[in-house]
Amino acid sequence: MLRWILTVFLALLTIPTVTDAVTVQLGHSATVSCHVNCSTVTWWSKGIEVFQSFKIFEFSEGKCTVAPEFKDRIECSEEKIRGGDVSLTMTSVVYNDRGWYYCSCDGKDQCDRRIEVLVPTTLSISFGGEATLPCYAETDKRTVDSSAYVLWEKDEQQVLKLENGKMSYGSGFEQRATVSTERYKKGDLSLTIDCVTFSDSGLYRCSLKDGEHGYPDPISLIVEAHQYVHHKKVGDSVLLDLVVLPPVMVYFKESDATADSWMCARLKDAFHCKPGYEQRAAIVNNSIMLSKLSEADSGTYTVKDVRSGEVVAIHKLAVIGLPSQKFPWVSASIFCAIIVSLLGAVIFFLCRQKRQRQTEQRKEQKQLEAGKAKDVTEQEELVQLSIQQTESSIRSPHPWAQSKPVNSLPALEDSRDEDSCPNQVFDLDGDTHC
Repeated sequence: MLRWILTVFLALLTIPTVTDAVTVQLGHSATVSCHVNCSTVTWWSKGIEVFQSFKIFEFSEGKCTVAPEFKDRIECSEEKIRGGDVSLTMTSVVYNDRGWYYCSCDGKDQCDRRIEVLVPTTLSISFGGEATLPCYAETDKRTVDSSAYVLWEKDEQQVLKLENGKMSYGSGFEQRATVSTERYKKGDLSLTIDCVTFSDSGLYRCSLKDGEHGYPDPISLIVEAHQYVHHKKVGDSVLLDLVVLPPVMVYFKESDATADSWMCARLKDAFHCKPGYEQRAAIVNNSIMLSKLSEADSGTYTVKDVRSGEVVAIHKLAVIGLPSQKFPWVSASIFCAIIVSLLGAVIFFLCRQKRQRQTEQRKEQKQLEAGKAKDVTEQEELVQLSIQQTESSIRSPHPWAQSKPVNSLPALEDSRDEDSCPNQVFDLDGDTHC
């Protein structure tokens, strides 16, 4: 029993620390370096159990043998092995590939290393922006600033280290990276990077003094080009932000084109554009103003930093307006046809209303004339009747006038006064009647 405990203790002493592990992202390739000269090479993987091992690869007598679980994922080069490079290279790493590996060279164990498979949290940020990489761990709430410790690494190279109240920086991160000692007491070890560049892309990890890593672990930072979308009308202007200082190049690709072409170049003290853009393009602050837009300007404008060769901005422009100017007479013909149709409809409507008014006026005139003719006829009939009555009166005197005594007429006339007969009428014989 004592011998077994001693064996386990010695085995634990020979296990390398986790900091010596080979870290690899899920799906990427991992290499455990090993350089020894031997004729027979066997790579083993230690299982979960302490004394359990699995043969995953063997090179013997010029022949490579690979375990089924690692088929087509382990490289075998006789030339490298003969030259003393017996490193284990594994492609398309899966999560269960994490663990301890060691090499047996002619029966002697060599190169014991651990592969640690990382499943990173991804953070995307636009070029030139500010990136905050989260990291959390258990820290002492009463920690003084001088006792705070946090180490940030990118691709296993130092980015920032906070120790004894001071910060030290890795190359390229001076005065751009920082952590907060105040938030450190709350368990927040997040790293902030200003003005990110494409070279900042990579895998970041934070750790405490005891080597324990924070959460999440790790973080993959991806720096992308700025994306802009513009919607303009024919005749408008558009500003294309260059993002970085000169020298920069701008390329243009039409919507249905397969390749882009050079459009403009801004150097330190000069600005040049190819024909077709010279009169329409101008520098405004750190942008190109393209004026008098047409539908032919629709497409993608790519801004490339000459110094780094990286694409820093992508502008997508859509110009909406009248149909293509290649056939303006088509638009003019359609417009004229519409105007003529509208005028014809208006004239037809006005003429129809005029004819309807004229017809109504003629009807009213006929009705009026018919009414007048009827009145005239009635008047003529009344006049004719009056004439007939008058003639009848002349031919036949009143009966009372024939029976009147002759000798009594004067007395009768004398006895009448104006008051008794106020309205006197003289007939044809000279007699008066009341």
